[in-house]
Amino acid sequence: MKNKKLFFTSIGIIILTLIISIFAFVPIDKTHDSYSKTWLKNVDDNAKITEVSLPGTHDSGATHSIADVAGKCQDISIKTQLEIGVRFFDLRLQLVNDEFKIVHSFVDQNLKFSAVLEDLYKFIKENSSEYLIISIKEEAGSTNSTLWFDEALIRDFGKYNDVFMINENKLPETVKEARGKIYLLSRFSGNIGIPAHYGWADDCAFEFDNIYVQDNYNIQDIEEKKKDILAAIDYANANKDKLVLNFTSCYLDPGFPPLYAGTAALALNPWFLETISNTKDNLGIIVADFITESLAKAIYMRNI
Repeated sequence: MKNKKLFFTSIGIIILTLIISIFAFVPIDKTHDSYSKTWLKNVDDNAKITEVSLPGTHDSGATHSIADVAGKCQDISIKTQLEIGVRFFDLRLQLVNDEFKIVHSFVDQNLKFSAVLEDLYKFIKENSSEYLIISIKEEAGSTNSTLWFDEALIRDFGKYNDVFMINENKLPETVKEARGKIYLLSRFSGNIGIPAHYGWADDCAFEFDNIYVQDNYNIQDIEEKKKDILAAIDYANANKDKLVLNFTSCYLDPGFPPLYAGTAALALNPWFLETISNTKDNLGIIVADFITESLAKAIYMRNI
């Protein structure tokens, strides 16, 4: 009898251990502060879009990498980014067999653009006080496709044309006008969205139309990038009618192998949090690698 009891006890312990082990490796969605999902409802209707400090993400869908080094720029999904307050999304696409997928350079992110559209659409329909700006770039050339890049986008956006403002070639002036809508910044040749293809420069700070971009990403040291970020904040406060995209993302390239986005963000994100806690300046749109809930909140709370 004792042996039988011991046997079943041992089996129970094994089963319990297996259950604990399984759940240890299953990601469980964290419940975020509901305030972060609708923080824009606390911003004055008459506030100008160009004066709102907006949390954003660089390579928003890049959560996969090669050897945990190259290709990854975020730890959390776009859906979670929405929930923690992110309102600007940098999306890199490739058209394959007439369907879009999210990629970063040559690294496939195992994420369909159609799934991203569903997340963005559902969020904005459920939270009409908010607005989103998405930037789309053709990251890699089309493969085995019969449609042009912009033709495929028009097809996909057509399912959600009540919120995606792809026929608008400029942003609205105020938060009130923008609420409940998603605006497209087009970093590809085509005739939809706010045109940003022909004016976009590479690896520098530049200005075109009503937009200023700081995107110096191939840097020699962290101090260089800090100066770039602070200069863009100064520009945002001196030019309140300009939309400022301030990329805090970068990688260090002083030698081989280069130090990629994760290493740079590990140094820059804590510094940025501390720096902005000591100022009330408008930040523009901060486009960050490895966004966190605390970083997003520190940015959007400046408006409230």
